[in-house]
Amino acid sequence: MKRFRFSLATLLSLRKEKTLECEFLLADKIGRLMLVRRQMEDAKEARDSAFFESKADLEGLRIRENLLRRALSRNTILRAQLTDAEKDVEEARHAYLAARSKSAALEKLEKRRRCYWTSAARREEIKNLDDVAGRIASI
Repeated sequence: MKRFRFSLATLLSLRKEKTLECEFLLADKIGRLMLVRRQMEDAKEARDSAFFESKADLEGLRIRENLLRRALSRNTILRAQLTDAEKDVEEARHAYLAARSKSAALEKLEKRRRCYWTSAARREEIKNLDDVAGRIASI
C-alpha cells in the first residue's frame, strides 16, 4: 500500500508556523495591554493613598495639588498608551484570525484528501484480496 502524501504539506507547515507566530505576537500585545492597565490601576491607588495621607494644612494642600497635577499628566499618558495598546491588540487579533483561517482551510483539505486516500486504498486492498482469493479458488 502506498503511503499518503499531501502535496501541499510544505505550504501547510508554513501556514502553521505563521499562525503560531501571529499567536505569539497577539499574546505579546495582550501582555502589553494588561501591563498598561495595571499601571493605570497602580497610579490610581498611589494617587488616592498619597492624597488622603497628606495633611490638611497649607503645605498639605500644595502637596495635594502637585499630586493631582502629576496624576492627571500621568493618567493622560497612560490613556494614550492604553488606546495604542488596544489598537495593536485588535490589529494582531485580525492578523491571527486571518492566518488561522488560511491554515484551517488547508487542514480541512488535507483531512478530505486523507479520507479519500484511505477509502481508495481500502478498495484497492479489497480488490487485490479478491483477485488472490479468485486465483486460489481456481487452482
